[in-house]
Amino acid sequence: MRPFLVAVLALAATGCGSSAPPYVAEAATTETAIDGEADEWPAALRPVPDEAGLSLGLRHTGDALIVAVIAGDDRQARRIALGGLRLWLDPEGGTDRALGIRYPAPEAPDVETVARSGPRRGGPDVGPDPTRLRRRFEAGLDEVEITRGVLTQRTPADGAFGGLEAASTWGTRGLVVEMRIPLEAAPGLLETPAGEAVGLGVELLDVSRAALRQRFAQAGRPPMRNGGDDRPMPAPDGQNLMSDMPPSFETVTRWLRVDLG
Repeated sequence: MRPFLVAVLALAATGCGSSAPPYVAEAATTETAIDGEADEWPAALRPVPDEAGLSLGLRHTGDALIVAVIAGDDRQARRIALGGLRLWLDPEGGTDRALGIRYPAPEAPDVETVARSGPRRGGPDVGPDPTRLRRRFEAGLDEVEITRGVLTQRTPADGAFGGLEAASTWGTRGLVVEMRIPLEAAPGLLETPAGEAVGLGVELLDVSRAALRQRFAQAGRPPMRNGGDDRPMPAPDGQNLMSDMPPSFETVTRWLRVDLG
């Protein structure tokens, strides 16, 4: 296994199941670029809370937050390639869904594919067809999906919309997603500028619950409810769903507070 992937997996394993220390976005370096490459991130990576195989890098430029999410685990990479990755931003440092950005932004997958994808407890690791999944991933790279309140829109990922920029690659170093998120108030983005800290939510398809739902559906039984799960807070329409996903696709959001150092 490549040294970079070993470092990513070690970081993620350290953070899984434990309370995460504060996250700090340091000033961006001259090497920081939104290109979907991970070369400038290894020394700055931290684990995403409660997500083995998923790491996070944070930097800022004063007027923008730069986020890198790196899936060094192939199951996590398939999960992002299938349903995309959504980041939620609360400019006041809490867990309000003030602005959501999904990237990559592929079309909704079928239920069976979701149930067979990504990390889950127990059972064999059987993923979707790799060629079809690669095409789905590549088809979702040109645009970002923006959610603010009950409104959702798609815009180019090249920074033309208010400076919002995103890029992603999926190669031997895993799947890398980078985003530049403006921190100033702007039409279609944040309504109010960010303060000294922002709340950041990392939202992904909840593969475990999708698999559970499918098993119960095949058995002709209603799904069990687990009051202790960590599904995200209700979106404005009351659904715990990615905005263009069918109702059977639940998601999980990992929240953290980012100090803008």
